Amino acid sequence: MSGVQYDEVRRRVAESVAAWDDEDVAIRVEQAALHPLQVMISSKHPSTYYNQWVDLQDDGAVHLPAPDDGFTSVGAQGTTAARATTTDEAVELVVREVSAAVRVLEVLQARNLAWHRPVVQPPVPDDALAEACRLWQGGKNVGSSPVRAAARVLSGVRHYFHAGFITDYDEQARTTPEVLAAGLALLRAVNDAPHRDANGWSTAVGVPAGTFAGRGIKSKPNEDPQIEKRLATGRINMPLWGVSLSPDVAAGFGTRFLFELVGDFPAVPAWQHSSIKDDEQELVTGGQYRVLSQEVRDGTTHVRLQWFGASGDRVGSDPLLLAVLGAAPSVVHSSLTRSTTAPQEETLELRLGGEDCATVTRAPEAQTVNVVRYWAWEPGWDAKGDDEYSQWAAMRAASRTTTEPADVEAVVAAIKTGKN
Repeated sequence: MSGVQYDEVRRRVAESVAAWDDEDVAIRVEQAALHPLQVMISSKHPSTYYNQWVDLQDDGAVHLPAPDDGFTSVGAQGTTAARATTTDEAVELVVREVSAAVRVLEVLQARNLAWHRPVVQPPVPDDALAEACRLWQGGKNVGSSPVRAAARVLSGVRHYFHAGFITDYDEQARTTPEVLAAGLALLRAVNDAPHRDANGWSTAVGVPAGTFAGRGIKSKPNEDPQIEKRLATGRINMPLWGVSLSPDVAAGFGTRFLFELVGDFPAVPAWQHSSIKDDEQELVTGGQYRVLSQEVRDGTTHVRLQWFGASGDRVGSDPLLLAVLGAAPSVVHSSLTRSTTAPQEETLELRLGGEDCATVTRAPEAQTVNVVRYWAWEPGWDAKGDDEYSQWAAMRAASRTTTEPADVEAVVAAIKTGKN
């Protein structure tokens, strides 16, 4: 179309939209294989998946393919916004549609960040929190590590790397009531805590003002590549972990990686509740984190993390379900989740190896529980093809649901009973 100079349009559009490309929004302006101009608007924030394209076609039409938010159907149709006949008009139309797409993305990001805020937490008694902090500070291998494992087996969030010793900690946590109680108390306390940055926490706890809160990690040849791979995804989920307000204390844990928190985050000052190890200035924290940056300096990978969402804020505390968690055999993964709406049931989910699993659901103080047992998908269970959703539908259809008395032995027996 002779009335539109596409090189000039690309240059002017790129200049006009450059200010909208920031740490949360990515904008790419380029010549595409099928169109003289394509602008891609996408989310950089890990809370939101979103892609929108604005195409300027050869005939001057400004076309918007269907946005991709992770749930867009294959056959979704786009729209043609308008048709330009001059260079000025083409620039105006494309910039207008890019601006609209950025506004949509910003609304989605704000909504998703609101969803990631922690739900209201049940109160944690002072003595329970004090005991949890004392156990946490008992030492890296006998204190915080078991409690962090308890947070994982209660929340269902896996560790950010795989290792045999992590599996051992998880298995031990499931069968150790005092460790589970500590994990539960700290998860709820952290998710109910105020949000402050490092300087704010320094002021709140009465230590010299500083801008650092972080933790070092020592080198482990088998695990270092896994950590690097996790960080490359741009996000990391740690239900509970500890940071120090002292850079020296943080470095004492290792110098292969240094995780530093940037911005506001929730925390529990461990030493103020335990009355021990005040020199460590340790804050127990947790959540979902965005990887803002990574930089290698003097052999240490400095990682800047930004809290953006809660982790483990819906864990349950039903005594019977906690006892079943410790008594059920062959558990390889677990979670205990409480509903925040009536009747506020709690559901224990147990992975038993392969695709075998079970759920146990109980309403508060109920005398019976609902046990659903699932087995690995088998060809011939009316599933079509190898689609995972079809397989899950077949597993649901072949599952067994029973009502059992609120008794640990009865529930475990129902979990162990085979499908035949």
